[in-house]
Amino acid sequence: MRKTLFTILVTSLSILLLNCSSPKENKTLSNSDISPGTAKIVGTITEIDPVTDTGNLSGPCSKAPCIALVKVTSAIYGSAFPQFTFGKEVRIKFLFTLKKTTKELFPNMEEEYPGLKVGDEFTATVAHVENIDETAPKFQIYGYEKN
Repeated sequence: MRKTLFTILVTSLSILLLNCSSPKENKTLSNSDISPGTAKIVGTITEIDPVTDTGNLSGPCSKAPCIALVKVTSAIYGSAFPQFTFGKEVRIKFLFTLKKTTKELFPNMEEEYPGLKVGDEFTATVAHVENIDETAPKFQIYGYEKN
């Protein structure tokens, strides 16, 4: 009797453990995969602000445009990230500029970005930044993939 109960218990636990595991290759991106304070977006550049960063003459944003209006078409949000209104334009600062990365702009940078222009669609992780300055963009992008 004890042997039968033990066999049933071991078999039940084995079935339970095997059925509860899921293969990693079938995993899809979810909100829990996005870092807090960030969102993964797909957006389109609708307007590019001219170069205006005269406060830091050695910075890349004094040599190339860094701020654009972006129409966000889809997003996956991390926790503590404000939701976008799809179809509405949002000002976003591209920290590595909207121009193609070059050794003149970023002498020590390994990563290369192709640059973005009005009408280009891209995918990127956006960080939300709290600013006292109301004119500064509240969102920043460090890197992107052109779609």
